Amino acid sequence: MTQPNLLEQAKKGDVNAIASLINRSLQNQGINVEASLEDSCLEVWLKSNQVPDRQTSVAFIRKGMMSLGVASIKRVRVYAQQTSEDMPSWDEEVELDRCNNLNLELVHPELVNPEEQHNSLKNLQVSASNGDIESISAILNNSFKQQKITLKIGIKENCLQILLESSQVPNQSLCTAIIRKELVRLKIESIKNVKVYGREIAEEFPAWFQEFELGIGKLTPITAKKQQSENPEFLATLRTFKFSSVVPYQDALNSDLYSSNTVRLLLFFGLFPFAVSLIAKTAGLGLIAFILGVYYSSIWGVVVYNLLKPALFSWRNTVKCALFTAFIGIPILLLCQRVPPFSLLYTAVEQDNIIPRLIGFIFGVGVLEESCKALPVYLFLMRPGKLKDPLTSAFYGAMSGLGFAIAEGVNYSYRYAISLATGESGFGFYVLINTIRFVSLPLYHAIWAGIVGYFLGLAAINPSRKGSIIFIGLGVSAVLHGSYNTFSNSWIGFVILGFSILLFVTYLNRSQQIVDDMQNAELSFKK
Repeated sequence: MTQPNLLEQAKKGDVNAIASLINRSLQNQGINVEASLEDSCLEVWLKSNQVPDRQTSVAFIRKGMMSLGVASIKRVRVYAQQTSEDMPSWDEEVELDRCNNLNLELVHPELVNPEEQHNSLKNLQVSASNGDIESISAILNNSFKQQKITLKIGIKENCLQILLESSQVPNQSLCTAIIRKELVRLKIESIKNVKVYGREIAEEFPAWFQEFELGIGKLTPITAKKQQSENPEFLATLRTFKFSSVVPYQDALNSDLYSSNTVRLLLFFGLFPFAVSLIAKTAGLGLIAFILGVYYSSIWGVVVYNLLKPALFSWRNTVKCALFTAFIGIPILLLCQRVPPFSLLYTAVEQDNIIPRLIGFIFGVGVLEESCKALPVYLFLMRPGKLKDPLTSAFYGAMSGLGFAIAEGVNYSYRYAISLATGESGFGFYVLINTIRFVSLPLYHAIWAGIVGYFLGLAAINPSRKGSIIFIGLGVSAVLHGSYNTFSNSWIGFVILGFSILLFVTYLNRSQQIVDDMQNAELSFKK
């Protein structure tokens, strides 16, 4: 469609033509525009990688619609949405029949012909001469457009108050001269005095202040002091700003804001510890340790979810795996520790000789604990035939590992408290070991359990070699787990933890290749 035809269609109320005109004007700013019409309200969506500026965008669209003069459109609602977010960052509604012809410089040439522009400018000047604050603001802002200076204006008791802001302190003499020239030309009878403030955008107080009477006397500069918090002139300027503009509390309390997962996570992780401190002031050590374990494990749960992005996610299965391990799996584990040969292996971990300790930690602690964490994944997902891919089973394995870490953290918190109370450890060590136990170790329990879960998923899609695949996965995790326990107080343990993370991520990155290799081997095995 040619430009004249497009403009003609837009004036007739064609939504697609209006959207195309706006798109042409904003595409160089990286803004994509979509529009729709509902009743007499035009809804315009501005989508960009960066949130579009609210004041400029609304003024531009308002001017464009006023220029088009579409009789069927009475209101415009503008939404600005960052492409990475699900919800708009801001929205604003404009009543077209209440808008004056303001901010003429924001109207794109495609939307205004020269005759209309001349008439609009003339009407704008008439409104400004009659003391209309928005018209005055539009004319003065237009005068400072090239200097990249923005003005905020208010009127109180026949006194025009102007605040100039820029990335650098505006030039006092030049800015005041421009303002006086424009105001004298407008001949605004209702304004007798003018007070001008200039400041850098990052500063709280003006760098300079100047006052003059329109058409009378000589300009007398007054340099503002930095600490002028009680300056009545500055306070008067502050009162010209709307509270709802600088503190948009209505948007902050809008229920639509909380539909964003990012906002919900920020609120949960930001407020949860403070809520616990208010509610559980008299709670015992065990309950506090359990709650903090849930908190830190939830953080790692979010990380693991975003890393794995399981195809079949279920809150119910997530909670079932975590709670089963914490309240059923661990009692089973404690029972098995008393039964040979595991009782002998657990005894070996107390020896000074490194070889028996390594054997005890791998074949005793490693095998039992990783089996305990794998049990709910096997019972609730693999056995009923619900596992279809290894990433999903790795996720639920990791969630079971976090449940194990929560219960284990509660147990160890008692040990650390007793050690502190009896003087066996200092406050510094107590803080450090608790941080490691509650913040860091849940991740490694999740990773080792996630590796076993990953192999359970492979076993589910390779049924003829199921036992061998589960054995390999359990063996890998048991070796990593047991080796770390053996060398936890040395740099070797540090290296093992780092390798555990890298190995887990490698499984995820090569997941499809491993699945294909397994399936090819499965077909060969069946032949």
